[in-house]
Amino acid sequence: MERKDCDGVVITHGTDTLEETAYLLDLTLDTEKPVVITGAMRSSSELGYDGPFNLAASICTAISEESKGRGVLVCFNGELNSASEVTKANSMALNAFQTPNFGPIGIIDNNNVIFYRKTKKVCTYKIKEIIGDVALIKCVAGMNSDYIDFAIEKGSKGIVIEALGRGNVPPNMVPGIKRAINNNVPVIIVSRCFEGRVFESYGYEGGGKMLKDLGVIFGDTLPGQKARIKLILAISANLKSFEIKQHFE
Repeated sequence: MERKDCDGVVITHGTDTLEETAYLLDLTLDTEKPVVITGAMRSSSELGYDGPFNLAASICTAISEESKGRGVLVCFNGELNSASEVTKANSMALNAFQTPNFGPIGIIDNNNVIFYRKTKKVCTYKIKEIIGDVALIKCVAGMNSDYIDFAIEKGSKGIVIEALGRGNVPPNMVPGIKRAINNNVPVIIVSRCFEGRVFESYGYEGGGKMLKDLGVIFGDTLPGQKARIKLILAISANLKSFEIKQHFE
């Protein structure tokens, strides 16, 4: 990225964890140069192989002046999505990578790169190494604190919970959340829903308002896998609890 003869970078990547790599780079790279990640949903032995088209569109994006300062971009099926927003929404479709809530930030049309909106980059983490692990727990009806307690016991440095709806959990999960917070393990609440954001709506046992009062941190529109990456980086950067809260909320 520091080379003067480099206008931008294109990275090819397998699609299963592409969004996580893209988000990690988006949070750690401090550059105005375009960084574009792409791949293929079909192999070269299948009809309709999309690799060459995605690669060509990504190169067009990387050399475009309009792409500068937009963070890491994900390019698939003629669409551009921000690494901070995109997710793999389909296991097989060519347009598998989509942005819930907001839609793509741009398109590639006949080799022309067109952006329709900007995204806000909140922070960049400058870290030397990844420190510790963060557990990701998906909430379901009737769940208890077993997984939370296991995460605490095995030494997880943080916990991300994909909660129900706007950010609520079954009452039997609350004791485990309290134990995590009392052990200085930050707990991030996101929604298991595909779209929408979390909010302290309800005050009952396990409701978002009650959890917020306990000291959990709300993760806005982030899905669990991205909230986990962000928390890992925040912990690796030795951020205090109040600083982590500021970065998420």
